[in-house]
Amino acid sequence: MAKNEPIKQHYIPRSYLKNFGVEGKNGNYFVDAYKLEDEFLLKQISTKSICFKKNLYTIPNAEVDRKYDLEHHYAEHVDSEFPKIYKLLVDENVKVLTPEQKRQVLYVCLSLYFRTPRFLNHQNAFTDQILDRMTLHADEKGDVKFTFEEERHEFNMKDIDKVRHEFKERNRIKFLVQHLEKWKEFVDFKYDCTINVHRINDKNAPLITCDNPVSIRGIKSTRFEGLFNPDSVITLPLDTQYYLEIFPNNIADGQTRIHRMVHDRDYVFTTNAIVQSNAEKLIIGKPGTIETHFKIQSSYEDAENAEEFVAKAKFKLEQMQKFDLLCRKKGFTSKEAISQLKKMLSHKYFKDEDQLINLKRLLTASGHWH
Repeated sequence: MAKNEPIKQHYIPRSYLKNFGVEGKNGNYFVDAYKLEDEFLLKQISTKSICFKKNLYTIPNAEVDRKYDLEHHYAEHVDSEFPKIYKLLVDENVKVLTPEQKRQVLYVCLSLYFRTPRFLNHQNAFTDQILDRMTLHADEKGDVKFTFEEERHEFNMKDIDKVRHEFKERNRIKFLVQHLEKWKEFVDFKYDCTINVHRINDKNAPLITCDNPVSIRGIKSTRFEGLFNPDSVITLPLDTQYYLEIFPNNIADGQTRIHRMVHDRDYVFTTNAIVQSNAEKLIIGKPGTIETHFKIQSSYEDAENAEEFVAKAKFKLEQMQKFDLLCRKKGFTSKEAISQLKKMLSHKYFKDEDQLINLKRLLTASGHWH
């Protein structure tokens, strides 16, 4: 039996988007989507109607039964696999992955970065700029001649629409090839990473997502510093409560343990801000959560609250960095590291931090906490 011909191709899987939606009839899921350009909130729209592009992955000049191979690959090896990966990551009883599970986590989650049309859109916009500039130099007959990327191009102005289409189709083919190569290469590169999963303990501070949910940025600069920069941290909201973090290679050891942490409203504020800044066109969330996001954002932008938040974040970062350094230099069970942990747990900013409390329990159980 011939496979179906999926022309409407989702670059963000519906199996991912459903975690930010509510279930309706016939297994359909509905989300709120905020259009950044129009500053307009679309309420309870189907996940079928967002984050797709017609024929994005359709292979040109292929035989009929092969032209949708890439779309079928995503459906079989990513979209249908995401629920399994999601279940592993949010199950707090899962402490260690197998090597195969870790690779699958990276393969599936990182696909949400490489398969989006963001780079293709940027290249198409650049192509339009080049063609617009070159048409200004058309001769009296309307003929345009120029060299671009070491290739000679000649056409008449009456064929400009056809030429634009040909350029963009060439860009799309390049995207199909290059994103697959980079995706596989990057999964191999990141295999030795450390995987963290953060849980939000404030039900009134939900996480949101967007149409470009994977963020890659320098751990210190918070800016994109190149795909294969070893200092980069990768993040992905998993649902309204859980958040995936793939730590830099330079502080990783290849282990398959999942480090589980708990965070509060402050973390949601910074995390959602990253998601919003990473979005191309849409912010996406469960019904009502996008309004909540903007309210939280507004409250933190208040001068007094902003000053307190910055001071708190700076203090916590400095103390955690100090603790991390002592653990590395002196050892986790050293008196210096334990003294720093006691100091943090006695402070109001840390007293409810579950991960630090669990460290105390571990040290107590092993006889090192006195």
